[in-house]
Amino acid sequence: MIGRTISHYRILEKLGEGGMGVVYKAQDTKLDRLLALKFLPSHLNASEQDKARFIQEAKAAAALNHPNVCSVIDIQEHDGQMFIIMEFVDGQTLLDKRMNIPLKQAIEIGTQVADGLAAAHEKGIVHRDIKPENIMIRKDGRVQIMDFGLAKLKQATGASRLTKEGSTIGTIGYMSPEQVQGQDTDHRTDIYSLGVLLYELIAGQSPYKGVHETAIMYEIVNEDPAPLSSVKPEVDPELDAMVLDCMAKDPMDRVQSVAELARNLRRFKRESGRQRVSRTVAARRFLKVEGAEDEKVEKKSSWSRYFWPSLAVLLTIVAGILAWSPWRKEISSTRPVMRFSIDLPTNAPLSLSRLGQGGLAVSLDGKYLVYTAQIPNAVQLYLHRMDQLTSQPIPGTENSAEPAFSSDGQWIVFNAAQQKLVKVSIFGGAPEAICPTNGQTRGIWWAADNTIFYGHISAGIQRVSADGGTPEAVTSLDSASGEISHRFPQLLPDGKTIIFTMKTNNITSFDEALIAVQRLDTGERKVLVRGGTYAWYLPTGQGGVSTGYLIYIRGSTIYAVPFDAGRLEVSGPPVPIEEGGWMNPGSGQASIGFSNNGVLVFAPSGPRSFSSFALAWMDRQGQTRPLFETLRSYFSARLSPDGQKVTTDVNAANDDIWVYHITRGTLTRLTFAGGNNDLPIWSPDGKYVVYSAEKGKSPNIFRKAWDGSSAEERLTNDPSAQTPTSFTPDGKMLSFEQNGDIWILPMEGDRKPWHFVQSPAIEGEGNFSPDGRWMAYTSNESGKNEVYVVAFPKREGKWQISVGGGAGPIWSRNGKELFYVNGSSLMVVNVTSGSAFDFSVPRKLCEIPLSTTVWDITPDGQRFLALVSQSQQLTLSRLEVVTEWFEELKTKFAGKKN
Repeated sequence: MIGRTISHYRILEKLGEGGMGVVYKAQDTKLDRLLALKFLPSHLNASEQDKARFIQEAKAAAALNHPNVCSVIDIQEHDGQMFIIMEFVDGQTLLDKRMNIPLKQAIEIGTQVADGLAAAHEKGIVHRDIKPENIMIRKDGRVQIMDFGLAKLKQATGASRLTKEGSTIGTIGYMSPEQVQGQDTDHRTDIYSLGVLLYELIAGQSPYKGVHETAIMYEIVNEDPAPLSSVKPEVDPELDAMVLDCMAKDPMDRVQSVAELARNLRRFKRESGRQRVSRTVAARRFLKVEGAEDEKVEKKSSWSRYFWPSLAVLLTIVAGILAWSPWRKEISSTRPVMRFSIDLPTNAPLSLSRLGQGGLAVSLDGKYLVYTAQIPNAVQLYLHRMDQLTSQPIPGTENSAEPAFSSDGQWIVFNAAQQKLVKVSIFGGAPEAICPTNGQTRGIWWAADNTIFYGHISAGIQRVSADGGTPEAVTSLDSASGEISHRFPQLLPDGKTIIFTMKTNNITSFDEALIAVQRLDTGERKVLVRGGTYAWYLPTGQGGVSTGYLIYIRGSTIYAVPFDAGRLEVSGPPVPIEEGGWMNPGSGQASIGFSNNGVLVFAPSGPRSFSSFALAWMDRQGQTRPLFETLRSYFSARLSPDGQKVTTDVNAANDDIWVYHITRGTLTRLTFAGGNNDLPIWSPDGKYVVYSAEKGKSPNIFRKAWDGSSAEERLTNDPSAQTPTSFTPDGKMLSFEQNGDIWILPMEGDRKPWHFVQSPAIEGEGNFSPDGRWMAYTSNESGKNEVYVVAFPKREGKWQISVGGGAGPIWSRNGKELFYVNGSSLMVVNVTSGSAFDFSVPRKLCEIPLSTTVWDITPDGQRFLALVSQSQQLTLSRLEVVTEWFEELKTKFAGKKN
């Protein structure tokens, strides 16, 4: 079989063999990818029953779309031999790995297996052969369940019986008592097998001692396994009980839901980790902090001085209450609504960035506020205690945004500059990475079960454990409906339903976005609001736990509408509640936060138009003048090779590419919505504009004739986001960014991309020199952004150009100068490019004016193409606070009904 080509799959090597098939590694010659092919053994091909079971395996697995289940792509037949095409999983089976697994990893593996089985059980699929050989551990740590060949599909009229009545299907040692006895099985047999698997991982040995199959089968049916603590005394009794509950003889006595088991394992892992944290916090609290010890001494010394007068006042109040006859009418406990402002530090106001680098959040107990502050040349998270007057920066959160609190208010999660989720304790300490996000996030929610949900700029809502792991999608985009992104998630109190905002490819502002709700277990989805963003559910506690209000932003107003979280329905017209909340019309993000006890914090400003940028020239002394007077929300700008045209992208909810003809003085639109079209560059011959566009799940690279005379052409097709950056002078190679690395796309031949600069650091802004022998780029490998030059294409040499920070490298057209930005300074080095690369010490060319971004240089090297913001204010110096806001909300709706 090795070396043969079947259909368009070339067999490379044998991966394994089992009772229901032989698995080979294969190359898909059409799509150039690795896959796994599972063939029904030749001696079984004549059996129609085995064929039926084989097809059932494919149907069962193909019905699942979950990161912890190996994906099935297709089923085919070749020369009478059936085979399944599956995802190739690069890793080890648990059988090979299990003897070297620590307790923490064992719990994580069990949790991921439980998650995968939960997805299968929700679709009525029972695996019936959970064992180490069928569990793969990928190199990135993700756990995947293999081989649904013994799965049983529940039908509406009963179970499909493809095994003989009374037969035993499974693997001895992992079979449930009902399997051993040939009885009917359901999802609880998988729970039993998973219990055995966990027992082995934790104890390092099997729960059964029999030396042959018959003895093991007897033990499974008749004898209880020894407690884990008898094998390993250090095992926590709660974990011991959790595993043994999975292995109860009677299915009715077991854990009834594998999803419940996954939640319990996560909770155990979380709480066992918190024991360590609590010891650290206790030690920290023992220290003197901000005069706390002095305060305690003062309180102790003055206790007697205040106690007796206070007691006298208390007795007077009690006497007044008794005289008032409280039995004749109910005493109102309603506290008055209060409003006040928080003045933010003058050097750290709230950021109103058009890039979505903003946001604020309030802890659920209303004690803390975190917001994204605009500091010089960057943003940073600031923490504000509501009982204090000052806000403090959170170390390690520079260039971070979109903060959210954990449900207990002890942690903050945020989107870091390196496109990853990071968490930090409010008590201090180093930030801890959770997972990469593979792009910009749009909204984060930390649920009570220690799960983090987040939106994505070009994907559905993702879910990941706060302890780390591989994100999984919980909502999927409906491309047929033009959905581009799901963002700003909130998990409802039932823990099973999520609210989010949907961006479609035909809106120009998030005033036109959709607010939807979806049940995570069934996938049922409803659109609740047409025209709004940043939805938030606030329960009222009246009329049942599922009643409350849906809050959202539209225009310059915060709206509310009654919402039944049980029926997933809104009722009645929305009511305007507050003016403010500052909604970004391009990203849908709002500056607003709520607590569970009625604290509302919001930015006292409506939406601000970002149509305030001018295309401009900047000379070598830093003086600017506009190319023309029209202001728009320009984001980037590049000059054509002849210096006569500019291509730029205009920000909106869906961005588009425009071309400005300098000599004609005309601004012409090149692309027409259908998702974001961004970051255009010119081909060296000046015929094409190449750009990043959303025409699927992620932005890929396209090109179009600059005058619109040709149809749009796709250049790449990849699930990862891609951004073009530069061409070689001959136009044969295009550099682009993908996942923090620099790639090269050949423009001729098979156009197969290849890595050029790849490292754990974030690299980007690759820019070829005019002779094509060198590439300048930006990397944070040193801990901060610096500019480097590397030889192309073989990387024989590498040089760090900038000192003390640098980004945005730009070559002069003659190749003799290389410019970059350091803070507010435009720097330059002189370049000598002979047989080797040589350059001068960097020197400051000029100061870049405030709110100016340099993008390109004219052919003569005397002027730079720049964008200049004419906006008066992109920050806010204060926030508005409303306490007892729930009462005000109820009052406004009561008035509406009248």
